[in-house]
Amino acid sequence: MSGPVIPVYMQIVDTMLERIEQGELTPGDRLAPERALAGDFGVNRRTIRQALEVLERRGLIERRQGSGTFISEPRMERGASEFFHFTERIRQRGFAAGSEVLSLERVVPSPFVATELEISPDAEIYRFHRLRTISSRPVLIETFALPADLVPGFDAFDVTERSVYEIMRTEYDIHVAYARQSLEAVALSQIEAQWLGASPGAPAMLERRLAFDEQGRPVDFGTDLYRGDRVRFVTDAATVAVPTGTEVSAAP
Repeated sequence: MSGPVIPVYMQIVDTMLERIEQGELTPGDRLAPERALAGDFGVNRRTIRQALEVLERRGLIERRQGSGTFISEPRMERGASEFFHFTERIRQRGFAAGSEVLSLERVVPSPFVATELEISPDAEIYRFHRLRTISSRPVLIETFALPADLVPGFDAFDVTERSVYEIMRTEYDIHVAYARQSLEAVALSQIEAQWLGASPGAPAMLERRLAFDEQGRPVDFGTDLYRGDRVRFVTDAATVAVPTGTEVSAAP
């Protein structure tokens, strides 16, 4: 029995993706006009338009009004199981890391956050949102919830220029040792899309984080919301044999 027929426009998407991955098309390259692409692939312009729409939604190309369609800059890669230090890693890769504080307040946490941080329901936290950029391009929104009793006066520090965990380490002698993290695919809300310069409903990756110090005490509960078209999560996997003779892929 034959399998499902792959639409022609998706075959074109796969071909274009191969050309990008093999370096035939590089970031900044201008694509030929739709009419020329249609002639190259032997299809009509509507089919080409469908393929380009898929590539644009995936963040692989970008349309510039009055200039044409160009291959996008490569996505930032980070390990799916990695405890990611944004500023340090981005600068190591030769890019400019930037940030903007969207909100910073001292509030009473929700019951859920209080439970996660193992603090009293009427205790206070410092909660803030921060927009992170790579070479001035919005990439993610960070949210932190820090027990106020652990970091008194935290709002006096400039979290635009400094790492939150660096401030905790140098100013409060709190050393973040590890974190429990989870990943899930989500769609951007209107305000999130506005902050990230994307369209409402655009795909994103949400990473939830509960960080612990060296004594196993929860010291930060937060999230990182990544633009889906600017970040790629990668992981290594080991192949292990099971008694039945089949093989499964397991994370190391």
